[in-house]
Amino acid sequence: MSHRSMHDPYTYPILVAVILLSAGCQKDISITAFADDYSAYKAELRIEAILNAVEPMQSIVRVDRTILVTDTSLFNGRDDDGDWDPLTDDTGEDGVFASEGTFGSEKDDGEGNGVPDPGEPHVDEYDEIISQLHDSTLTIQMYDVATGELRIDFAYEAQADSFEYFYATSNIAFGGDDLITELVYYGGYRPTAVYGTIEYYQKYEFRMATTEGLITGVTTPLPPAAYQVAEHAMVVDTLIVDRASRFQWLTDPDATVTWVTVQRIFGPDSVVTVTSHPAGALGQTDDGDWIGNEIIGIFFPGLYRWTVAVPSRAYGAYIYSELPMRDEQLSNLRDENDRVVLGVAGSTSPAVQYVRIPE
Repeated sequence: MSHRSMHDPYTYPILVAVILLSAGCQKDISITAFADDYSAYKAELRIEAILNAVEPMQSIVRVDRTILVTDTSLFNGRDDDGDWDPLTDDTGEDGVFASEGTFGSEKDDGEGNGVPDPGEPHVDEYDEIISQLHDSTLTIQMYDVATGELRIDFAYEAQADSFEYFYATSNIAFGGDDLITELVYYGGYRPTAVYGTIEYYQKYEFRMATTEGLITGVTTPLPPAAYQVAEHAMVVDTLIVDRASRFQWLTDPDATVTWVTVQRIFGPDSVVTVTSHPAGALGQTDDGDWIGNEIIGIFFPGLYRWTVAVPSRAYGAYIYSELPMRDEQLSNLRDENDRVVLGVAGSTSPAVQYVRIPE
């Protein structure tokens, strides 16, 4: 199953490469050989409009235009932003150095030649591609459906948010440990003003005006998770949770899925994300609330920040489902002619709890 991250949703709809099988042999064909087959393709908008019901000023709308994998103006096999390093990135097309390759494999094409090549780190990477996909021309607002009142105004920001990604220049499975973390910023629409309060179970409509018309999508935020703190000691705002116990929370009967992020806090300026993953419910209470928990024993002693985010039903389906984004049961975005638009209008309600695991 493929998951679209609540923090990093960049899974772009693209047309896939074709591999021809004939006479018992496999032959790889360059994707550019099929460019003429899609010459009439018209780029579409892909939108993720996400209301943060707990902190509305942290809401975000991401708007991109789809591309073809035959678009060599973007996927050009070059280091366009000049961050390729010959000491660490000259790995060749397989992305790892031969000395750490599978069973000590020999150098592959491009390795050690002193120039950036396709397949190497920092060639056609995220920050080279993403910034060229954004559409910053929309006018976006969010309204209360029941009252018709304006709730949020949005404006485009070139660095609206960021995500981390990891890559290795050595084969970790065979003893390599060169795991490198990089931070990538991407553009989107952020609130400039929030009017009034956001209520749970209330319907809110995103209205996104494009050069071609109006796109709308409705979301109904659910309440955040309720951490179960009674069985643990509390020091100021921090739970003391023994490694032999479980850290538990409850969510609304409509909140069948959550997203859990655990960050370890080493100091004021040193926070490391330990895990960020989807989580289904483990059971239900007599009142119908869903039970979620984490086994504390898998974490080292120390101070942590737990964030459990509860998505709206449509957003939860979008994250977890394998259905195409154009499926009417998945995408709830429509243009003014009632045609399905790629993406989702959703909301999330995060709840934060500090946890200390003693020695």
